[in-house]
Amino acid sequence: MAAPLLTGASGVTCWIADHATATPPRPVDRSTTSNVLDSVLAAELHGAQAAMGCAAEDILVAALGRTVARVIGDGILVVDVDTHDGASRRVAVPCVSQRGLSGSELLATARSATTGTAPIGAAVRIGYGEGVFAEPGEYLLELRVHPGPAGGLTVDWSFDVRSFDAYTVEELAEQFPSALIEVTSG
Repeated sequence: MAAPLLTGASGVTCWIADHATATPPRPVDRSTTSNVLDSVLAAELHGAQAAMGCAAEDILVAALGRTVARVIGDGILVVDVDTHDGASRRVAVPCVSQRGLSGSELLATARSATTGTAPIGAAVRIGYGEGVFAEPGEYLLELRVHPGPAGGLTVDWSFDVRSFDAYTVEELAEQFPSALIEVTSG
């Protein structure tokens, strides 16, 4: 499989994208779709966070890896993770099917990947919490997970419309809750 983000004469490409592009996305190249994780899934995330002794961001990144494996295929995804306190780190998360790694193994892999071991060039950014996040930038896909209605969570999927077909992002959004359950259930 290709490296997650390649730049050069041929432009910008990412193994999870539907189409290669010649340049990073501009604001006019972006679209956003949102879905809501109900209060049961929000409680599942917070309960797993306490039980597993990890940050919610780690669980969300692991769930994203499982989601990508279901929708697009197996590989390594480089993700920049933003937190509500303004910190940022880069991780390389394996995108593997349920048979490849259990939820807890996937979580352990996502947690152990640090900036020093992750390849240069993240195509995806994810943020969690109520804080002020940076505006969508040069990432091909960005997820913002924040408090939503009725005790749930809202997941905003901002993507480069030149790189992704809308149905690909819709399918990622549909599969994400199931992947989150798999990760939190171990």
